[in-house]
Amino acid sequence: MTYPISEGLVLKLWPFARRSEKPASPPSHRREPALSTRSYRAAYPDRLASGFNIFGTTTRDETRREIRGLVGHSRHASHNFDLARSYEMLIRRHAIGPSGIRLQMNVRDPNGSKDTRANATVEAAWTKWGKKGSPTICGNLSWWGLECQIATGIAREGGAFIRMYEGRGYGPFGFQVEPVLFDRLDLDLTQALPGGNYIEAGIEFNQNGRVLAFHIWNKPQSEAHHGTARIRERVPAKNMIYVVVPEEIGQVLGVPRSSTALRLLNMIEGFQESAMAAANYGAAQMLFFEQENAGQQLSAAHENTPIDEIEAGTIGMLPPGVKATWSQSKYPDQAVEPFIWHMTTSAAAGLGVAPESLTGNMKNSSFVTLRAGKGEERDEWRMLQRAIYEGLHDQVFSRWLHLALLTGALALPISKFDKFNAATWRPRGWASVNPKDDANANATALANGDKSLTEICAERGRSFEDVLDERAAEVAAFQKRGLPVPEWLGVLDEGTPGDHDPPQKE
Repeated sequence: MTYPISEGLVLKLWPFARRSEKPASPPSHRREPALSTRSYRAAYPDRLASGFNIFGTTTRDETRREIRGLVGHSRHASHNFDLARSYEMLIRRHAIGPSGIRLQMNVRDPNGSKDTRANATVEAAWTKWGKKGSPTICGNLSWWGLECQIATGIAREGGAFIRMYEGRGYGPFGFQVEPVLFDRLDLDLTQALPGGNYIEAGIEFNQNGRVLAFHIWNKPQSEAHHGTARIRERVPAKNMIYVVVPEEIGQVLGVPRSSTALRLLNMIEGFQESAMAAANYGAAQMLFFEQENAGQQLSAAHENTPIDEIEAGTIGMLPPGVKATWSQSKYPDQAVEPFIWHMTTSAAAGLGVAPESLTGNMKNSSFVTLRAGKGEERDEWRMLQRAIYEGLHDQVFSRWLHLALLTGALALPISKFDKFNAATWRPRGWASVNPKDDANANATALANGDKSLTEICAERGRSFEDVLDERAAEVAAFQKRGLPVPEWLGVLDEGTPGDHDPPQKE
């Protein structure tokens, strides 16, 4: 019986293979191209871009669960980190300023003309109420001081609570306010109520999402030394204001303005401390003596006594058998400053300010970059200013005006409340980065009709009418003292009678 033998089998078994024949190469594996899909790659986490949250939670729910940690870390940063402290000072300096957000009344008569008397009367009464000791129930703050606390609360805690009181026991105007600590809000109170209402993080809503009340404690949990029992009370929304910057749909609680920069600020602070410790270690030169006879037994005083302190100029004796090994520190290193500046720039972007403003370091800035950076930053301050006077000043002023008219502290008829409730607010402005060029540009815009004097004054946080009043007072002061009025005041000096009379014909 014979078996068929293939040619390939014969070549494999034959020991005398041809030299010209090359061994067969292994089959090549062709790489298949990756299949492309119509989707967002950023919607899926992968090995290189990890850390994305794919769970279906809302920002409102995440804020409610994590607000305590955010506020706690923000407070720690403001108390310990220079950059966080600097940011809070920036907010108070630019959102409020040294003069605060000023009231400018715009009461008008039925014919459209301004009621100058009513405007002056209301503005004077508001200034009187805002003096220190009058606007708050504690008697320790002025209205400007309260504004600064509100700005700090927005920066550090994402918002600020103000409770309003009215009645005979609350000052000559019958109205005072109280700044409420964020810790007094009952964040753990979340439940459904009959009729479709509900409470979320201590804030009560109706079925349409309108705030009905705030559930607060009479004192923070950590302040048990007050001597009174801790009681929760329901404060109607008409008596409580929550000043917050509106950023998201359905927003309930604000988050600290430094929420994205907190981790980076913490790392910057830790790196700076490590760099300073290493620099101190490198600068502290120390000298140690070692005994030659290392075979004798250690004394009880030297046994298990490590050297764990560094002090410059130290001269010490090492125990027998112990050898000092000195590791030379490279700090302070030239790479520290650019690294910290790079990290600070990233943190400043999350805070919405220029890194030069946050650090006060103008070494790396030019005129062009400074002008562009200041412009963007000032727009952010203007948005914050509007959030404050819309959320705080408008509501407080309406309640104050009603009570002031009702008690007679404001000598105007209460029947015309709607007419007198015409407040506008003038936040602070800023000086130009390049005053000469901007002044020339404003003059050109005025000549072309592209700008008004009112707009130019508003850019600097001034009222055009206040500027006119000041100029008129200056002219009157010159004339009262018999001095010539300067030409730059824009008024022709009348001089003595007859000085400007036309010449008489002979």
